[in-house]
Amino acid sequence: MHKLVLMALLLAGAPGYATQQIKETFIVEGKSIGIDSKPLEYLYSYEQIHVMLASKGWCSANWRGYKGTWEIKDKTLFLKTLVKGACAKKPPQVDPVLFFGEEEYPMKAAWFNGKIQVRLTENVYESCKAADGSDQTTGYEFDAIVYEFAAGELVYKNKETIKQRWKDPDLVCFKS
Repeated sequence: MHKLVLMALLLAGAPGYATQQIKETFIVEGKSIGIDSKPLEYLYSYEQIHVMLASKGWCSANWRGYKGTWEIKDKTLFLKTLVKGACAKKPPQVDPVLFFGEEEYPMKAAWFNGKIQVRLTENVYESCKAADGSDQTTGYEFDAIVYEFAAGELVYKNKETIKQRWKDPDLVCFKS
């Protein structure tokens, strides 16, 4: 029994590691960039996509089960390719009929009404001193080029500072 308790304590104190996820690819002016946005999930939910792909056994670096390559051409967003199980050296291309009823890629992403953020900087974290004197992280920000689309058409592009803020309701911050 003592060995089990000791083992549990050791494991609980061990550092946790998360696998970096394979990013979607966004091509702008011929340059490929990894993005966190998932334009396909504006058409289908995460669960629907997994059912349609009959997902099983994905690698930990591709939990969503697919990878899309997106490109802007003439102010229009296109899906160039969609592959299943992006961890494989040569992942199989998803049949476009399955998701879109079309015969081949590329295709206009006419369903996409949203934003794609292309990071320019890493996260800069913000913190404050709590009443007990400890530092508490309260958010982060980063610079990005934001592309906004309506029905797959580019309607806005601008450099912005993206701010993510949160605050523990029990946290009382003091200005230093």
